[in-house]
Amino acid sequence: MPRPEQHVPCNYCGIDDASPVACQNGYRIVRCRGCGLVYVDPRPPAESLAGLYADYHVRDGGDEASWNRLMAGNFREAAALLREARGSGGPLRLLDVGCGYGGFVRMMRDNGWDAEGIDPSPATVASAARIGAPVRLGTLDEADGTYDAITLFYVLEHLPDPSTALGKLSGLLAPGGTLLIRVPHTAPIVALLRPFGLDGTLFDPPYHLYDFPPPVLAGMLRKAGFADVRTFPGAPTRPSRLLPRAVSRIAGSVAAGLFTLSGRRFLLPGVSKTTTARKAG
Repeated sequence: MPRPEQHVPCNYCGIDDASPVACQNGYRIVRCRGCGLVYVDPRPPAESLAGLYADYHVRDGGDEASWNRLMAGNFREAAALLREARGSGGPLRLLDVGCGYGGFVRMMRDNGWDAEGIDPSPATVASAARIGAPVRLGTLDEADGTYDAITLFYVLEHLPDPSTALGKLSGLLAPGGTLLIRVPHTAPIVALLRPFGLDGTLFDPPYHLYDFPPPVLAGMLRKAGFADVRTFPGAPTRPSRLLPRAVSRIAGSVAAGLFTLSGRRFLLPGVSKTTTARKAG
């Protein structure tokens, strides 16, 4: 039986005019001709996407330890950035969306924050509970309350409606609150490797539904009510396998060096990036 699929227009500018970028795992990845947003179209219907994540973190033999090693540099960097934003009296309450095993929640609580997380995977929520991290089962749609800072590490690209999600995040943040997002930037790597037949399944559909060029993500954030949008290479991840780890470290060092030499203007295409923004008002 053919799998059900849903055709979608661009989530940012709303037009229905896109050019093909790649086809991976049987899914077509396209680029909006209007704004440049890259996304999967057609894709599984929204009601079937949540079920993909029950075992997401244990794919390819992953576990809590490997995930925490992978993200350790990002977590430390984010903690320092949020500490700087906090100043002498400011953000205290934090929500980590798609928090996985709760490692960042635990780190921030150890740093004096009233931090909590939310994640759709029962297995990772159970693991977070074992380390004393207050994490509840659910999605961003079910989050409520008011927070001084919200983080999403490699989450936004999984969400079926990132524009609405950014609006929801703005509603959850207190005025002046800080949003920190870490996303991949896969399309340039695929374009570089395709002539050599090495592009493989780098987009990782249907788990990843979007790929965000930095100017597009900045525009989406401003449209959702955010200001002071800043994007930078950020700390590289640390994969378990030697070759991916070496590639990540080298690419991260090159990206950071070029960013610094350009006066913090040039963002190397293809490497993951961190974006911070402040809720206006």
